Amino acid sequence: MWGSTKSSLTRRDVIKSGAAAATLAGLSGHTAAQANSIRYWNIHNSSERRSAIEPTIQSFQDSEGIQVNAQFIDNDDIEQQISSAIASNRLPDVALLAVQTVQRLGNDGALSTESATQVVQNLGEDDFRDATLQFMSNPEGGYYGVPSTSWVQGIWYRKSAFEEQGLDEPLTWDAILEAAETFHDPDNDQYGIGFGNRKTAYARQCFTQFARANGALVLNADKEVVFDQPEMVESLQYVQDLGQYTPGAVSFDDTRQLYENEQIHMTMWSTNILRHILNNASEEMAQDTGFGSYTENTRRTTYGQVLGHTIFDKNQAKRQAAQRMVNHMTSGDAYIAWAHSAPGGMIPARTSVTETEAYRDNEILSAWSDTISQFTDAMDNMERFDLVEGTLIPEFGNIISQNLVSEAVNRVVIQGDDPQTVANEQAQRMREVL
Repeated sequence: MWGSTKSSLTRRDVIKSGAAAATLAGLSGHTAAQANSIRYWNIHNSSERRSAIEPTIQSFQDSEGIQVNAQFIDNDDIEQQISSAIASNRLPDVALLAVQTVQRLGNDGALSTESATQVVQNLGEDDFRDATLQFMSNPEGGYYGVPSTSWVQGIWYRKSAFEEQGLDEPLTWDAILEAAETFHDPDNDQYGIGFGNRKTAYARQCFTQFARANGALVLNADKEVVFDQPEMVESLQYVQDLGQYTPGAVSFDDTRQLYENEQIHMTMWSTNILRHILNNASEEMAQDTGFGSYTENTRRTTYGQVLGHTIFDKNQAKRQAAQRMVNHMTSGDAYIAWAHSAPGGMIPARTSVTETEAYRDNEILSAWSDTISQFTDAMDNMERFDLVEGTLIPEFGNIISQNLVSEAVNRVVIQGDDPQTVANEQAQRMREVL
């Protein structure tokens, strides 16, 4: 799935020579250069996430004697906060960030690859899922961040409805389209499928999975716009065909609620849906819900997100204190408590953790026990438009800021515009913003 990156950037080869022989300096005991305090950023600012992480921070402070000045920042605001911090020379010492932010900061030289790599090695490099390490990789060797958690996207479907109609699992373009056509009955308030088609991030995420399944890219590895290539035109045509079986312009909340109300039997959503179905619907619905862990046409793919702890390139004392904190946050009860704050939406990157009884001992995860095992396969197929051949394409951020991908989806699905025309016009606008 990772093309040439997988062969040329193996996890054994990427470790820098200095880090390869290193152990996690200062993890046990204090050093003469001990830092008394560190600043920590976390992009989860909801009350449930904060209530889960704050005791973990406190336990680290109690055990290490290091004061943690924590700041919780909405992910939508993180880029602005980083820009302000760079301007004022007030970047944190350690932060939990999404992969696109990790890669950008790493490429800009703000992060300590050596520190993050030492933590990964100390915890056990082979214990991390391959895809999460690939997302955190420094192309020149080592890792920009320590993988923490991830979520993946797929098609969630009502197994009993598929069985009654004799339909195949919705994994391929053809199977998804056939099922949507079969279930669509708008006169009786029944629709074929729910996926993002408004000018939102949700639409872009859904379309990413459909398009990458056909080999389509927005930018190639040389940062050239290829949105008007045949693979992308075919992908836009596909979502236009599929879009005739949606209940109009919908958001991610709409599609989930339609599924819970049994007005649709198929929706594209992330693994965050686990707790919503169990809390808002019933355990019976959870048991009757299957997970299409990938989408396939000419190739197999899944959209997903990876979060990682980064250590900023500051003085040795700060880096060592940050390393100890990341090790603490990615181990034992602290790690499990953090993952349990959003079961399914925060899948631990370490295999040994997800296999423990302590992790599985959760009401929501237990109700979805047969489905959880599929997440590993999905994680191994994770891809994004902004990561090409394992390398971040920062310029994609300019395209996101203008909603040019989701606008293309909206144009073909809701406005009914010609896919080839949309591909050409959106590609031209992308070249202009770059």
